[in-house]
Amino acid sequence: MIEPSPFGRLLRSLRVGHNLTLEALASQSGVSVRTIGDLERGASASPQRRTVDALADGLGLDTADRHAFLRAARARPRAPLPEEGPGAISPHRVFDFSGRHAEIDEALAILCGTLPPGAQRPALIISGAPGIGKTTVAIEILERGRPSTGLPVVFLGLDGFSSSPLTPLQVMTALLRQLPGAEQRPPADLAEARTRWRSAVDHSPVSVLLDNVANEAQIRPILSICAGDVVVVTSRRSLAGLEGVQRVRLGPLRREESIAFLHRLIPQAVEDDEALDEVAGLCDDVPLALRVVGNRIASRPAWTVADLLGRMRTSEDRLRLLVAGDLAVEAAISLSYDELDPRTAALFRWISLIDGRTFGAHLAAAAVRSPDLAEVEARLDDLTDLGMLEARGGDRYRLHDLMRLFGRSKLHTSVGADEVSRRRDHIRSWLLGSLERAGAWYEPGREPTALARTGRGFSDADAAAEWIRTEAEHWWPAYTEAAELGHDETVCDVADALHWYSDIWMTWGNWHRFYSLAASAAHRLGDPGKEAALLGYVAWAEIVEVGDREAAVITARAALAASLRAGDSAQEGWAQYYIGWASMALDRLVDADAAALAAIEAFSEAHETTGLENAQVLSSMVKGKRGEYLEAIAATEDTLARVRSAETTDSLTSIVTQYAACLDLVDAYVAVGRLQDAMRIGELGIAIARELKDDTRVLLMMRRHIRALISAGEGEAAIAEADEALRLLGPGSSEAFIFARVRREVSLIGTQGSSGPASTSA
Repeated sequence: MIEPSPFGRLLRSLRVGHNLTLEALASQSGVSVRTIGDLERGASASPQRRTVDALADGLGLDTADRHAFLRAARARPRAPLPEEGPGAISPHRVFDFSGRHAEIDEALAILCGTLPPGAQRPALIISGAPGIGKTTVAIEILERGRPSTGLPVVFLGLDGFSSSPLTPLQVMTALLRQLPGAEQRPPADLAEARTRWRSAVDHSPVSVLLDNVANEAQIRPILSICAGDVVVVTSRRSLAGLEGVQRVRLGPLRREESIAFLHRLIPQAVEDDEALDEVAGLCDDVPLALRVVGNRIASRPAWTVADLLGRMRTSEDRLRLLVAGDLAVEAAISLSYDELDPRTAALFRWISLIDGRTFGAHLAAAAVRSPDLAEVEARLDDLTDLGMLEARGGDRYRLHDLMRLFGRSKLHTSVGADEVSRRRDHIRSWLLGSLERAGAWYEPGREPTALARTGRGFSDADAAAEWIRTEAEHWWPAYTEAAELGHDETVCDVADALHWYSDIWMTWGNWHRFYSLAASAAHRLGDPGKEAALLGYVAWAEIVEVGDREAAVITARAALAASLRAGDSAQEGWAQYYIGWASMALDRLVDADAAALAAIEAFSEAHETTGLENAQVLSSMVKGKRGEYLEAIAATEDTLARVRSAETTDSLTSIVTQYAACLDLVDAYVAVGRLQDAMRIGELGIAIARELKDDTRVLLMMRRHIRALISAGEGEAAIAEADEALRLLGPGSSEAFIFARVRREVSLIGTQGSSGPASTSA
């Protein structure tokens, strides 16, 4: 006779409790009478997800009851504990185990290391994502520790994904049955189990492996009973509530470990490391996925790595391909997914739309369209605890590719392609709205505290700057997509908002493309004023980022033509400024001087103070390059004093102008031998650059200042500043050799007893 499954009993109980006949529930759910009857009798034990959802809708279940209903449907039936003999058969130790050297060394130190007097050995908790190899690693650890401990292993699987996992008493009963000479009569309670366990293992110690633990409550009494024994626990959950334990969290394999593992699995891939590297990346370096791929290729001698790789590159097919016999990555992820309550499952599905390596809680809230950030953060923590999401510090999370593919598959099944497209549009709008609000903290004329129509706001400029840099991997693709879709007003507005911030994040590397897209958008809009401004930003990027001054002159002349069509004197001034700057860099000093004077005239006509101050500094720099240092010094000092005395002295535009003036003055003062003034201005310039929080500018000013110090014979001070620059650059920087060379040369001069100005140049 067929026995009803737990799900079948629950379904019948709910149907009867709602006073529904089989026919009535079939009518309300759309599920046939025969299917419902088979489920209730146990003739069908594995209903499809859409059947379960339809029945839950027909029964009108609330969120909590729906979650319990789904858990019962997806629960694997638990094998009954045997009446006699061992309580479980331990999985075998794999012969081709690879990698995990650091994790295993850490675990062996916990399980086999010397303990302080009076200390008890803690249990080891091994947690991690689906397919990450927790059980395999646990067995490997215990086997490698056996020469030190000499202990046999007692293994028990705890049915962590069953609707009714083993109770603590059932766990102890099963463990006791595996002890040599243990009584077969089950203990009446945990107190008796404790007595019998301690009596047995104090005489014949064992190590214990508790696999696939459901939660803390399931094993907290067990750890108390087994206190001091060698105990290893595996779980997809972090079991953060347990006290007095040590933890090892397993992540993906390191890439070299993945390649070594694939070599062991695929004998024919003898010298194919490049292809194996790509395979490992497409498998997220997850051991289960790697084993599936390796087994598929190894079991087909005619196949090569390239054969499967060609199929795996199509991301939509990747999970379908990661199946070999009874090993399937998607099935492993499903066990965790089916544990989620409906709202957390929905969050998991929606965040699968977020590309990029990491994301923050605000972006996750935008993806799910939730105003409750605290709730989203709590659900992200739940996903992290279950191993479906990786916490990366702060509020950053990473969804690995295989998880993302699984989530997108579930998403398209649950809401369809149209809703997915609408949500992608919403995420893009949210990112660009947030970007405009962040840039508003640095762009004059924008009110940074005004609420965004879409997107988030920021409490201060530092928070805005951090978001711009951290989320660039998300807003940059959103921006390029908006440009491709023809959202020209948005593209121009965002680019204008980032104008001054780009001047303090010159190292990003994509400003030329960023502003070029915006300039094209402005041209399509037929707005010559916007086009002039944005072409000016393109010219700026060609000077400072691309280093193509010839192109900058051409672009700035196009900006000038657009400004004249618009009748915009301010943009005419900026176009002339960029022409002059690029021409000076090309040593075309006549052109540069003429453009600087034209910029001064245009800015004066437009009453554009910031532009006027920058044009005056540019004019002084041209004089300096001509060797007219005294005239350049007087003009630049006058501009610097005027800017620093203005009410807007602490604005970003003012600080950038002050920095440019200091840069010019240091060179001019060194050229005329006024070294005390050069050192004074150099110190001021470094302070201004630090106020901008721009390490690139700090280092550039340090090079000028070091040159002034060396010229003044201040060798020790020059060495100290070079050391500070090296610390700021960090190891491996391409610019470190400049400061290291200065330090060596100044030190050499000092050891030779030289005095007076040095010839060394920074």
